[in-house]
Amino acid sequence: MIDKKSGNLTLGNINTISPTTTLSEIKAFKLSEVEEESDLGNGWIHYTLRNVEESGKFFNLIFFFYKENLESVSFVVKDSPFNLNSGWDSWSEKTEREKAVTYNNWLNKEIGTGRSFSWGDAWATYDPKSGGSSMGIRYK
Repeated sequence: MIDKKSGNLTLGNINTISPTTTLSEIKAFKLSEVEEESDLGNGWIHYTLRNVEESGKFFNLIFFFYKENLESVSFVVKDSPFNLNSGWDSWSEKTEREKAVTYNNWLNKEIGTGRSFSWGDAWATYDPKSGGSSMGIRYK
């Protein structure tokens, strides 16, 4: 899914997302039945894809655009489809911290333990302010 040399994401074996991919191009891929766009009115647009299946895994992805440039991608992964109706009643800090470990392990398999590249940085973490764990790519 992540090309370590370029930072490109490949979804569906034919759809490649690079730092130069536009929002219109991602929309045209039709990768998910659930796609949401949030224009924050300050140059930032967040584009969310839910339950994108890739190699037997399911991903929720958020693409962060600033003035039409793809700046970063944040995502989570599971072995089964995400329950899109779950709420905070299923949340626990312990579970989120365990997810952060799972995401770090997934990134290790995908790109190795180094997380800084010529094209940008990759990360996986638990964020206590938001109460969530995720991984992502920040492009240079």
